[in-house]
Amino acid sequence: MPTILIVDDDPDIADVFRIFLADEGHTALTASGGIQCLKMLQGISPDLILLDLIMHPMDGWTTLKAIKDNPDTKEIPVIMITGKPQFEEERQLYSPLYYEYLTKPIRRTELCAAVNTALSAP
Repeated sequence: MPTILIVDDDPDIADVFRIFLADEGHTALTASGGIQCLKMLQGISPDLILLDLIMHPMDGWTTLKAIKDNPDTKEIPVIMITGKPQFEEERQLYSPLYYEYLTKPIRRTELCAAVNTALSAP
């Protein structure tokens, strides 16, 4: 059973995603932001991370960079999920670091398809 870490500072969104993924048979854990995510990654190794972009005090880009700079976590695929459209300069700078970029609102089928594709990628 794959483990997915959901990182979002909106507890309602994190809970909805957790329910969606649990219904699909995944173990879903939540972190309320980038700092908590990085602390959790010291003790767990999820199969996938769903990462919100707009969070405080540590935003998603800073969190993503910290994940990918750490040899213990750099191979974990990350799906960015945010309400913010992506700017071209962000895409050029960060796209090598994440698996996919999804824009909220996101439908259950879209989320589950992206998760399943990321989990089955080589």
